[in-house]
Formats: sequence, structure tokens, C-alpha cells
Amino acid sequence: MMQPRPSQSQYCQASLAASFAGAGWARSKAIWPVPTRPALVLAAAHSRRKKQQSGGTSLHKATTTAGDTSSSRLEARSLAAQEHRVYVGGKLLLQSFLDSPSNQLRLSFQLVSATVAGGDGRGVMGGEAVLESILGAREETELDVKLAWHAALGKPGAVVVTNHSDFPVYLKLLSCPAAAGSAGIAVCFACNGWVYPVGKHPHRLFFTNDAYVKEDTPSPLLAYREDELAVLRGEEGAGEQPFQEWDRVYDYALYNDLANPDLRKDLARPVLGGSREYPYPRRTKTARPPTRTDPLTETRVSLDKQIYVPCDERVGTAAIAAPSPPNLGGHFKSIAEIYGLVGLDDVGRLAKAKQIINSGAATPKLPVPQVISVNPMSWRRDEEYARQMLAGTNPVCIKRVTKFPLTSELDRTVYGDQDSKITKDHIQRNMSGLTVQQAVEDGRLFVVDHHDWVMPYLKRINELPGEEEKGEISQRKAYAARTILFLNDDSTLRPLAIELSSPHPDDERLGAVSTVYTPPDASEETLSADKFTAWDLAKAHAAVNDTSKNNFVIHWLNVHATMEPLIIATNRQLSVLHPIHKLLKPHFRNTLHVNAVARQIVLGSGDKRKNGDIFRGIQEVTYLASKYALEMSSKAYKNWNFTELALPADLIKRGVAKGDPKNPEKVDLLIKDYPYAVDGLEIWTAIKKWVTDYCTIYYTNDSAVTGDSELQAWWREVRHVGHGDLQGAQWWPAMDRLADLVETCTTIIWLGSAFHAAVGLGQYGYQGFVPNSPTLASRPMPEVGAAVTEAEFLGSITPRKETLALMGMSAKSLARTGEVFLGQRPDSELWTSERRAGEALTRFQARLEVVADRIQRRNADRTLKNRAGPVEVPYTLLTPTRKPGPVIRGIPNSITN
Repeated sequence: MMQPRPSQSQYCQASLAASFAGAGWARSKAIWPVPTRPALVLAAAHSRRKKQQSGGTSLHKATTTAGDTSSSRLEARSLAAQEHRVYVGGKLLLQSFLDSPSNQLRLSFQLVSATVAGGDGRGVMGGEAVLESILGAREETELDVKLAWHAALGKPGAVVVTNHSDFPVYLKLLSCPAAAGSAGIAVCFACNGWVYPVGKHPHRLFFTNDAYVKEDTPSPLLAYREDELAVLRGEEGAGEQPFQEWDRVYDYALYNDLANPDLRKDLARPVLGGSREYPYPRRTKTARPPTRTDPLTETRVSLDKQIYVPCDERVGTAAIAAPSPPNLGGHFKSIAEIYGLVGLDDVGRLAKAKQIINSGAATPKLPVPQVISVNPMSWRRDEEYARQMLAGTNPVCIKRVTKFPLTSELDRTVYGDQDSKITKDHIQRNMSGLTVQQAVEDGRLFVVDHHDWVMPYLKRINELPGEEEKGEISQRKAYAARTILFLNDDSTLRPLAIELSSPHPDDERLGAVSTVYTPPDASEETLSADKFTAWDLAKAHAAVNDTSKNNFVIHWLNVHATMEPLIIATNRQLSVLHPIHKLLKPHFRNTLHVNAVARQIVLGSGDKRKNGDIFRGIQEVTYLASKYALEMSSKAYKNWNFTELALPADLIKRGVAKGDPKNPEKVDLLIKDYPYAVDGLEIWTAIKKWVTDYCTIYYTNDSAVTGDSELQAWWREVRHVGHGDLQGAQWWPAMDRLADLVETCTTIIWLGSAFHAAVGLGQYGYQGFVPNSPTLASRPMPEVGAAVTEAEFLGSITPRKETLALMGMSAKSLARTGEVFLGQRPDSELWTSERRAGEALTRFQARLEVVADRIQRRNADRTLKNRAGPVEVPYTLLTPTRKPGPVIRGIPNSITN
């Protein structure tokens, strides 16, 4: 259960009365007084910048901020002369990742005044205090700490930390009950940042948990605020030298690091971004040198090295190893063989668990995918096949049919006639007596259409593998697919026809060659484990289109790639003191690191292992589009629209709902039992209410939004740099109204949390059993109505080796230890000093609990047939709370896998 938040009087104080949950204790001592340095350098190693400022003891030169009385200035001078100090006790929570069991920690701290400025206008610093401790092998440690302070300096607003140890530490929280001269005001620093030794980080500056727009920042802190942003932007930096693990620079680059042309010609890839042909969002800059073969392509990092991300985006220091799935060639011969991978016998019953061998070492048994966990044969039913378009891992591609026959938007001068060949005769006999025209007008006809996305690349895909790629990539033989479905009276869907199309064998300009498959007349009750039909294979081929579109467009492009430039711009333009930075930061956790690892071992073209073998990117091996996948996602980005990623707008655009996209509570679904949409709208509404409550604390009207210089710079950079290839699109919010800010932040939070959970975290549950959702196809289709053996069916879909790689990769989404879920803050009550923000978060948490209860009740309602379907697996991907076990539930705050 989510716990109620403490009242304002409890903020920060509560953490001092008890240790942080789960933290171990380490012996520590503070050494005081330590002479204050005459000048302090505030800079990061990568920036090569040195900014001198007045010493913390020069109180006789200090001036107070506006509103302070002359008597207080006299008092400050008097105390300075007498060198009066007090020592404020508190707690420090840190993490270390150390090889040896005992390490000497030595950190120094200097508080910075938010109310008293020196002659240069900067907040005056208090005395320096040093913390020493022996750290054990544990990762998380809580230490007692004392900070030196002058009563005349008023309220601290920041702290400067210097690491005199020989290893880096990750500071999570620093809290003190009250500084002298500011009785009753708790001082809390939600640091969440690395501090490297002085040779790498001369100092780190952390601000208190107060929030201000730039224009309202206490003047003694303003220069510190600007300096910190300059460091993060890399101003006056090290040129084009590769960034190091301790650097903190956030900058942009094109997707030019996926290829390895120096290794082999076939491992070259086009640069994504910066061109009309291949537009793309920007990624994090690493400043690595170009390849010898292609000056536009950046060299890749070796498989045993970390790819650069700004250091605070990483917790932990070990590189993620590239996997080595067992080299089991060929296709599965029976469903029983696939059951055996997860410890099931030939009819899906639990048997003694088997082990999958990876690099010669036994790994834990893979869990049973949800889709076969209750009724192992029901995945084959047409009702289940259709249900997964509403409640599976890709519930966002189904659209209402508003015009029949279906048409293509591909250029006829290039691709010829690509319009659908599905006719009324194909589908009308299974439409409960309705005509096609009646079904279209009544909103009863729907389609999942991947034809136009796949067709331009289909010829090249079906020519894989090339000569050099044999042994690394399996044979491809696929089609561009359209699936038409009918909405039954009970809100279930009935597949009517699947069209599979290929380019004309003589010339692509001659149009498509299409075959339409329809369900057999025989009852599905006669399903046999070893007998299949051409219709079963048609469903598998359509699923191959769907899993590829889900993975590379819906999941990767619309979430991972879209979020990256938003995160970069936030860190470059919004100070950590900015209220919108504080709002969004939890939803950015670990995302840059995950994306970097993806470019290194998941999406990349290939690298050489130490033994000389070629490692291909996992998804180039396991998914249909292989080396063309990211290029195809670039084509999809041409039609990308940030505002249409808002859930209500998306549902209305796809024609599955009517209403006002700005008022989700009044959106009317055409498919009443649409689990993703029903649950999602409740989550969206809760998020939007939370964002509205929060933003109105800091922005009372539209003028406050337009007058916020950091906010305007942030949004300008998101549009013109991060998503610069689409900067001219007319749909971009102007960010001149409070409503724009609320809708934008709601969309960002939705994408990073609930939407990602819905389209990314269910992959193992449905694709982990590859016959249900195959990721590639390798044999041509038989004629309409043909019988198909079990071996022929399995020989047409994802082979053994690719299946094990896919299962191993997607199963990691189930092992989410230490995950922070929607509505939670990793820094507990310390995240803000604003009482109203804490109260708004408490209300958000309460709303999420209500949503969780409502989802549970809907899943128990047997009249809602799409909630669990024939496989009897309830839809829990958008359940905001988390419980242990193999069933996916719980919405992570951010994209962490």
C-alpha cells in the first residue's frame, strides 16, 4: 500500500529520527573546524572551467538580500569577527560500488547561503567540515554528518561537496534538521549524483529541495544556478575529445553509432537524423572519433566497455555484458520442445524445470509466459488472436475502418497499385448479417494495417541473409499484412480476413501481389496440437509484422528515442531547482543508460568479441526487419506527432473513440471492453490531475509560463534541436499557455511510465512463447485452405537460437528489483520543501490506488471477455501497483529496461 505523505512539519525531520530504510550503518567522524578556503573552484573536470569566487569566511564583505534589516547586517559583521560557528547534525545516504571490502571515505562539505551574498553577488559559504569513514562492501550506507554554519548567514541554499577519497561515491540524500539562524526550517538535499575524486570532479554543487523558476530564485543562488547549467551544457568544454565516465555533459548527436563499417562492409548503416531521407530524434553525444571507413559514422565501444552517458544517469559501474545465447541451429520440431524451455511437458503441464545453457553456464529457468500459463492451447483461438490487439503487448495499432475497400498511401509512381484486394465477398459472410457498408457506418469494422510500413523494405528483407551474413542471420520470407476484424455485440473481435502481400516479382513498380486468407469453416473446438492450417500461418505472418512494428516504432521510437532529447534538454536548460525539472526527473531515471546499452548490444550492427566471433545486435538477429529495422523506424518518424501520443488524442485519431482529447473523462470508446484504453484513460486522468495540481502551484496564469525564461529555452531546444528534423511541424504546442505546459508534461509522464509499461513490459508474456507472437518468418505461405503440419508451422517462424535470445532479453523485464513505481518518489519525503506539492502527490497516490482497485474489479468481471480471454490471463499491464510473481503488474516511473 502507498503510504500517506507526512505533513509539512514532518518534512525532512522524519528522516532524522530514524535511519533510511534498508541502509546499513558505518562508523564515521567529523573533523572541525577546518579552515575555510580563500577561494573555491566550482567546476567539473570535463568542462575545464575554473570560476573563482570569494571565500566563505569573508563575512565582513557580505551584503544581505533585499528585505534584511541594518541590524542584521551589523549582527553578521559581529559574528564574522568573532568567528562564531555552529555545527548542524544530519544524515548522509550514499552508494558505493567497491571491489575491496574496506575503503577510506573522506568528503568535505561547505554550505552556501541563500540569503546573504558576498561582494560578487554570490551566496556566502560557511566553514568547511570533513567526514571520514571506513566503507564496507555494502552498496548503500547511511552516515552521521555535521555541517559548519554561521548563524548570520540565514538559510542555506546549496552545499559544495568535495571527494578526497580515491573512489567515486553516489550521494542520494543529505538532510539536516535546521541550520542556525533559520529555526524550524529543515535543510534537505536530494542529491542523486556522483561525486568523483578531486582529480575528476573538483567539486559538486547540490541545491536544497526548494523549487524556483529562474526569475524567482534568491539572488545569492542565481549565479550558482547558471554555473551549474553551464557545466551540464559543456560550455568552454574539451572540444571533441571523447567524454569519460565521470563527465557530466548533456549534448546532442545523430544516430551515427549503430554501424561498424571498419569491421565489414555489410555492417554499414545510414546515419539517422539530420536529413530529409532519414529524420530522427537526437541521442546523447559521446564525442567518439569517426570510423576509418566512413567519416560520418562514429566508432563503436568495445563490448566490454561502458558507453558514455552523463555520470548521474548511471548507478553502478559495471558494463552490461553482451549475451551469448546457445547456438542451437534450425527450427523447433514440436510445440512440446518449446514447452520444455520453460519446464512444461508436451501438453503444457508443469514438469521438472529445465535449464537453458548460456556460454556454458547454467542460468535460472525461464518463467512460463503468461499466454500459456493457464490454458496452453488457447493462444491459437481466433478470439484470443483478436483480443491481443486490445490487451496484448501491442494494443495501439487497431483502427476503425471508415472507408472500404482499404487503400494505400504509398507513391504509385514508385510502388504501383498497393491498395487492398480484400473484397466484400471475403468478409461479409462472417459479419452477423450486416453488410460491409452497415458495419462501416456503425463502427463495427476495424483493421490492423502494417502494409505501407513493411512493403517498401520487403524485397530487401526477403533477400536476407547476404553472403557475409550467413550463419549470423536466418532466412527471411515475409509479407506485408492487413487484418480486418468485426466487432461483436459482446465487445469481442472476430478476425474476418488477413491479406498478405509481396512486391511484384518482375518490378516493384508493378504493384503488390496479394493473397487473402479467411478463417476455416470448421469449429475451433477441433483444435489439435499437431494440426494447423494456412489460416494459422497467415495469423503468424501478420503477427510477425505486428511484433516488429511494436518493437521498433511503438516501443523504441515512440518511447525510448522520443524521450532521450527531452531528457537532454531538461538537464541543459532547466535547473534542478526548477519545478518542472523536479516534476519530470523521476520519469527520466536510467533511460539514457538503457538507451545507450540498447545502441551498443541490442540495436547495433555488429562487433567483434575477444575470441574473434562476430556479435550481432540482438534485435537485428531476432526480428524480421533485421538491419533495416531502425531505418524503417526513421521512415515512421516522418509522421511522428508528439501531441498525438497523448492517449485521448491517439484513441480519437485511430477512430476507436469519440470526444474531446483535452477532457479524457468524456472520451467515449467504440469498443467498450478495450482493456488498454479503459485502464489507460483512468491512468491518464490521474496523471493529468496530478500535473495540473502541481503546475498551478508555480504558475498562476499563462503569463507566468511565457515569462519563465528557462522553460521557454527548454521547449525551444526540444523542438529545434532534440527533434530538429520536425521543428517546422505545425502541431508543436506553443508553450504560451498553462494548458500547453500541463498537457506536455502529462504526455511526457504518460510515455515514460504507463505507455512504456503497456507496449514494452508485456513482451515476454506474449512473445516469450513464439508461436503466439513470432518475430520473424522464414518460409513462403501455402495456398489458401491448405493443411499444415506442426513441423511446417514451426519451420516458418522464429528459429531456436533467435527464440532463446528473444526470451532471455524480454524475460529481464520481469526481474525489476529496486524499481520505483508510478506515484512513488525514490527520495521519499525529501523531494520537495513545498507542502502543497507533497499534498498533491498524496492525492495522486490515492487516485492510483482507486484505479488499481477498479482494474482488479474489471478483471474479475466475467462479462468483460477481453479482460482475460480464452487464455484466462487478466490484463494487468496498466495496474499501477506491484506484487511479486511472474504476472506483470506495476507501472515503473521511467524507462528502466
